[in-house]
Amino acid sequence: MRRHNKIQFIAILQAENRIQIPIEIRQQYKLKPNQFLRGIISSKERWYKSEDFFARLSSDGRITVPWEIRRELQIKPGEMLRVQLYLEDRL
Repeated sequence: MRRHNKIQFIAILQAENRIQIPIEIRQQYKLKPNQFLRGIISSKERWYKSEDFFARLSSDGRITVPWEIRRELQIKPGEMLRVQLYLEDRL
């Protein structure tokens, strides 16, 4: 049986299309480096348009947004994003 956890937070798109996952979230959900996550992002100003993708968590707690999605959403580094992550727990 599988259960999905949905996590939502606001983040700033950093250089090289990276998003930092807050340390509190990483600790609470026991996220580990190299873990794959499903993410959905949208611009805070243009909330009506969103894109989903899969990403791997790096050792410093960041995920990378594919450049195709960045271009589709017309977002730039420094812009605030709404981020939703889906974690899968196996019971």
